[in-house]
Amino acid sequence: MKDRQDRRIARTRAALIGAFNHLVLHRRQRRIRVADIVAQAKVGRSTFYEHYSSADEVMLEALRHPMAALADAASGRGELSAVTALLVHFWENRARARETVAGQLGDRVTRLLASMIEERLSDRPLTIPLRLASLQLAEAALAPIRGWVQAEAPCTPGALADAIVRGGERLVSALTPELQ
Repeated sequence: MKDRQDRRIARTRAALIGAFNHLVLHRRQRRIRVADIVAQAKVGRSTFYEHYSSADEVMLEALRHPMAALADAASGRGELSAVTALLVHFWENRARARETVAGQLGDRVTRLLASMIEERLSDRPLTIPLRLASLQLAEAALAPIRGWVQAEAPCTPGALADAIVRGGERLVSALTPELQ
């Protein structure tokens, strides 16, 4: 019984995330409301609120998958091709990317990325508290992306991805106590 209920919950959440992702990629209107998500997912509002409290919460959950590549890179374990693919996607969807990393939701996205980095570094000794290190690493990864999608300086996705991956490796190393 519990497995069936867990699968139903997972299906509903996947439908809501899928609906949100569809709306992000196929609508001109920037603001996505709960009503838009439930209509696209073909679920009721009460079902939506059993799983999420707002459209912004769905957006943050939807960002977990693509931001995983950036969290890996910021935590010193990045894969260049994955970060490059993420940046290509950001560039192809610049208006949405600007809203996501530099807009009003930028602080929430930074906190989301920091929590994902925390998960990846939880077993590693650091010279400062894990939360502070994670926030530092998240900001270091997001700052050049913000400038790039706002067209402050030209750069290829590959070059930026390389800088983020190598920067994450070096920053994590700098935040790790030296063995004596």
